[in-house]
Amino acid sequence: MRKGQHLEAFSTTFGLVASAALHIAALAYIASATADFDFDFELTLPTEVEFGVTEGVELAMAAEPQPVPVREPVPERTPNPDPVAAPALEGPSRLPPGAQLALRIDMKRIRESPLGPDVTHFLRGVPDWQLILAGSGIDPVADLDRLLVATPNLQRAKLVLAGKHRHEPAFARTSVKRLARSRGKSVRWQKRYGVPTAPWHNRDQTPRTIALLSAHHFSITRRQDLQRVLALARARELRDAQKEGLVIARGPDALLSMGPEEALSLEVEGVHRFVIGSVKHVPVRLRTAVRETGPNEATVSVLATYASPEDAKAGATYWKKVADFYSGQLVLTLAGFGKTLRRMQFEPDDERVKVTFKLNADQIRFILSYAEGRLRGSGGATSPRQPGEKW
Repeated sequence: MRKGQHLEAFSTTFGLVASAALHIAALAYIASATADFDFDFELTLPTEVEFGVTEGVELAMAAEPQPVPVREPVPERTPNPDPVAAPALEGPSRLPPGAQLALRIDMKRIRESPLGPDVTHFLRGVPDWQLILAGSGIDPVADLDRLLVATPNLQRAKLVLAGKHRHEPAFARTSVKRLARSRGKSVRWQKRYGVPTAPWHNRDQTPRTIALLSAHHFSITRRQDLQRVLALARARELRDAQKEGLVIARGPDALLSMGPEEALSLEVEGVHRFVIGSVKHVPVRLRTAVRETGPNEATVSVLATYASPEDAKAGATYWKKVADFYSGQLVLTLAGFGKTLRRMQFEPDDERVKVTFKLNADQIRFILSYAEGRLRGSGGATSPRQPGEKW
């Protein structure tokens, strides 16, 4: 498979769980239709990788208590009498190394945006919602104010969902009961790591657990991934929010934290795990964010973190060459992206490289239309790949 085709497959697959943050991958795919830059690496999806961060993080967190049955609220319309998570969530003492493709969406901001209908139409076309949320009555666009979709390798079995709903505290428990009833199951709540949990009887083949992280925060994961999700929230609390471009947040809000006025962000942890070949110019961590900065304009900010300031300088030079190369491609020029690529400035700052550029509403709609077409053409989420199999 040619290198350009690897890039196409990578962007296409993540389109199944991503949204407008696909602009960079989409541009790369379009460019690959006309010419290939001589990349010294290929993109791949490792099957053995688990949900985590680039390097293991030591955390001062309490050990897991023994499961204790939790009484369900009666009636449902009354406020939830059971305690929920404290601002500092409990969990394991260490977040192990792994990988992570994490899309965070400010649903409230999207709903109020002029591009809201376009983004909403795209998100509602993602097949994974049907298997994981169908029967619960949860509409991620209408019911949530913040959403996290994360995966270590695009396998739906390892998909992590977390969110903050906009309703009364009983909303999540009612959704759990509704889903269980639709499957002919019962609900039994237990506490794990200090938070109420119950089986999430989704229509997917993968057994999952819902955890109520606060009165409005929840996560839906495999049972074994809950501790990693709680640890991730703690790890994000400990990061330098200013350097990462994030709003300072604590507890469950840290899990969903984004930058000021961001509509969506895409973070990639452990980028090297997705690369075969030279990693000289590949960052170890990547964050892309989109802010609406005008009635018909969005500003895209990219923050690439390298192992050293020297690697960051070399990476800035390399990716500027890539942008200049694709800016001259006819297809991109006709689509209106040529000038955008030529104007990109890759600014090294210590071990980080910053890139900022603007997209107009037509460009965003073009990207969403492209991604939706690829999504509908593929017909569903990814299936597990054999170890070492490339995309």
